[in-house]
Amino acid sequence: MKIPSRIVDAHLHFYDYTQNRHAFLEHPDPGYEAFVGKYERLPRRYLPSDYLDDIRDYNVEGVVWHEFLSSDPRKEVEWAQRLAAASGLCHALVAQVDFLAPDLEETLERYAQLPRLTAVREHMVWDHANPLRRFAKRPDLLRDPAWRSRVRLVQRYGYRCGLEVFVHQLPDLVRVVRAYPEIGFTVALMGWPVDLSADGFRRWKSSLEDLAACDNICVDISALECIFGCVWSVEQASPWIGTAIETIGVSRCMFGSHMPIGRLAMGFTELYGRYAQLVAGYSESEIDELFFGVANRWFRPT
Repeated sequence: MKIPSRIVDAHLHFYDYTQNRHAFLEHPDPGYEAFVGKYERLPRRYLPSDYLDDIRDYNVEGVVWHEFLSSDPRKEVEWAQRLAAASGLCHALVAQVDFLAPDLEETLERYAQLPRLTAVREHMVWDHANPLRRFAKRPDLLRDPAWRSRVRLVQRYGYRCGLEVFVHQLPDLVRVVRAYPEIGFTVALMGWPVDLSADGFRRWKSSLEDLAACDNICVDISALECIFGCVWSVEQASPWIGTAIETIGVSRCMFGSHMPIGRLAMGFTELYGRYAQLVAGYSESEIDELFFGVANRWFRPT
């Protein structure tokens, strides 16, 4: 088993309930629970010092901070910029946007003042059967001409764009990605498979093949507990991760820890040990791409 010699952690969260409001940390939230399961063990703050304790066995050279559903996304990312500057870790920042917000351009102008911010994202997931598993305002946003026209603003700032969707939304996502070939789109959770049956696997793989034909995408492999549950195994995840990497390509896939939510399943050392098992058949250069090179180029942590 080849342990990665260096890592850019492509997906994590730092947060502090005393600095920003995260409603789901204040009281149990059935909606948040529908995505991650029981989360009473999730700390109310998680800072770089906590992360450094978690990663002591690995050489993490950079991290990609993602917004954490704050009540004030602009205030949160400005806090994250200050935190990054004081942490000693190389950071890239991913801030939350609402492409239909009337103050979108003002928000992007404020974001442009933050030198470590290299990407934005909008939560687009919509479960037709379960109202608790919905973040989007409507199920049709990816097809809405008004919404789609405002995605173009991302190009002005050179940001990557993350659109978090479930697998059944991937055909609509592919149309957006094709409409904006000059924007780099991050695909979270390998396209977020929901149906883990053989038929579900085939449909997911077909959608991934359509995504792979788009040169302007990169796939984030993280938050496996949100796909397989907190008690997941290498054997369970292997066909999915192997297929994602084979379909999209080593040069466009990257691993992230999803800390501290990942702790609900296992610690960083155990997680990255399992990741290493999952890619044991790859060369050292390919492993370096998956754990370091892709995220380093895509998000540019500094």
